[in-house]
Amino acid sequence: MKKIIILIVSTILIFGCNMVSNPCNKIKEDTIKDEFKKAFNVDFEKVLEKNEVKGTNLCQIVIERGGNFGVFYAAPDNKTFFIGGDIYKEGKFLSRLTLDRIQEKKFEAYKEEIEKVVAFSFKPEGASKYIYMITDPDCPFCEKAKSSVKEWANSRKIEVKVILFPLQQIHPQAREKTIRGICSGMTYEDYLNSKWDGKSCEGGLEKINKTIELMRKISVDGTPTFISYNGKRMVGFSEEGLNKIIE
Repeated sequence: MKKIIILIVSTILIFGCNMVSNPCNKIKEDTIKDEFKKAFNVDFEKVLEKNEVKGTNLCQIVIERGGNFGVFYAAPDNKTFFIGGDIYKEGKFLSRLTLDRIQEKKFEAYKEEIEKVVAFSFKPEGASKYIYMITDPDCPFCEKAKSSVKEWANSRKIEVKVILFPLQQIHPQAREKTIRGICSGMTYEDYLNSKWDGKSCEGGLEKINKTIELMRKISVDGTPTFISYNGKRMVGFSEEGLNKIIE
């Protein structure tokens, strides 16, 4: 009889371990904000998502701060945080996976607006897919990449839609150049030859202002940034990276 009772108790304990409630259910946004502020002296606007990390007692929390996204992990006590790293589980980095998914959703939400701020494009014959290249005229990495991007686009038959995004804080002359580029009807060949000629115009100013605001909304803050037709993105240039995001 004692053996039967012990067996029943053991079974209950095993099932009890497997039926632990979702730790995210105990995460309270106001409490998390307060504790985060106390620990790191950092505020954030809101919690976008709470995702259970199965097999652990952690909740993945996605926050929005200043138009950008961040991911950290919290225990159900709302006071224990894991920040600055990622969790590798079943062959995937969970934070990276979540951020990629959110960025893709943002792209879909703003797709029409993104298309309206394209300055010019390069379209090889037979191209059916496309990428957006977000660039600053005074960005040295963009300057090094632009010829290679054209060669890659030719070889892969991919259209390159260029968005001019001046990083004003580090490149104070870039804004005026991008406005002139818009007003002069700049082409990709002009871009390759750094022809930022012409005069400023109201239409150019309006387009660049819209571009700057839109880049904030979709969390682009560096150049060159590439966004594929499917919403996948990468910062910096490499042929391998571009091949990956157009798959």
